[in-house]
Amino acid sequence: MDRLRAMNQARKNARRRAVRRRQAAVVATIAVIGVGAWGTSGWWLHLGGSPSTASATTQQPTVSKASALKAKRITGTSSRSTAKQVDSTSVSQNQTGSGSANTPLPTSAMLNVPPQDQWPQLPNGCEVTSLSMLFTAIGHPVSKMTLAQEMPYDRTPRVKNAAGQIVSWGNPNVGFVGSPYVWSDGFGIYHGPIIKLIDKIVPGEGVDLTNQPFTDVLSYVARGIPVEAWVTAELRPTKRFWETWQTPEGPITVTQQEHAVLIVGYDATHVYINNPINGKKDEAVNMQDFLGAWRQLGDQAVTIVANK
Repeated sequence: MDRLRAMNQARKNARRRAVRRRQAAVVATIAVIGVGAWGTSGWWLHLGGSPSTASATTQQPTVSKASALKAKRITGTSSRSTAKQVDSTSVSQNQTGSGSANTPLPTSAMLNVPPQDQWPQLPNGCEVTSLSMLFTAIGHPVSKMTLAQEMPYDRTPRVKNAAGQIVSWGNPNVGFVGSPYVWSDGFGIYHGPIIKLIDKIVPGEGVDLTNQPFTDVLSYVARGIPVEAWVTAELRPTKRFWETWQTPEGPITVTQQEHAVLIVGYDATHVYINNPINGKKDEAVNMQDFLGAWRQLGDQAVTIVANK
């Protein structure tokens, strides 16, 4: 029930954000008509897994979301950017990090990746639905249902106490906990077994970006490669639905808000995602909210880079 409540709340929040974005676009349009020109403002953006991570500054016009999305296509890539368009020598494979420390991060990027909805077949299948979008983006389509069947599972049974609290279950670092097909009977899966799934389908092409600076994550997006990231269903830090249970490997603390999305773009203030919980394409999420949720889920991120 907690997971269903989390998903329902996330959908309500997504609708509220959509209304706010439409209102902001109207205000921006009125401002343009009244002033006759776009204003400019500076921004300071901090990206990374720790306070020591480098930041970037620049000047850019204030524009509506619609205009920004139209202008933020990556120069030199097609409307359907894929990893196969990227020089394989420019990235490190089968290891963490992107090797891009000396490459300036562009101020914005946007990829065109077809969206997918995890519903109705996979109410707990946000991770494999996001991964299916990623496979499509690199030109190697694999259905979410195939991925759900092929991913690793931790079959440890769920045990609850008299109060209905989970006292023992599986470990998402080993495999999918519970069922992706029944909302009341599943939890999720983390980056480690997802990398194993990627390498099972395209050997040697999985890249684990977990615990790397967020600038490394965005550097892949800037080069035409979307990234799957673990956040919360509300797309911001949460204090809700946290619990601890025992696994065969020891205790683990998780939140039923656990969620995975596909990062397809970014700019000074937002991360843009394809969100499997509602099937939305290019959903705008406040940068700091996204970073907070990503860090709560352990800075988990993966992508795929073709060997040739």
